[in-house]
Amino acid sequence: MIQINDNDLPIVAAEKIITGVKPYNPTPFVKKMEEVITGNEQAGDTVDMFGLEEIKEIADYLMVYYDNHRDGD
Repeated sequence: MIQINDNDLPIVAAEKIITGVKPYNPTPFVKKMEEVITGNEQAGDTVDMFGLEEIKEIADYLMVYYDNHRDGD
């Protein structure tokens, strides 16, 4: 889950979107393979909240909002 607080700077909000993760519940076999490969029993517990294409889509939406709400340039 991503939580953006009232006092977060824009760069912090962007970082939270970029680095956000969500829970991932792999099958027991996949979980064990991830543990064996990485040596970390917590490997694969989370995945990225947004992929690169989704981050680009969010950026596009923000630019559309900006373009439609900025004062006449």
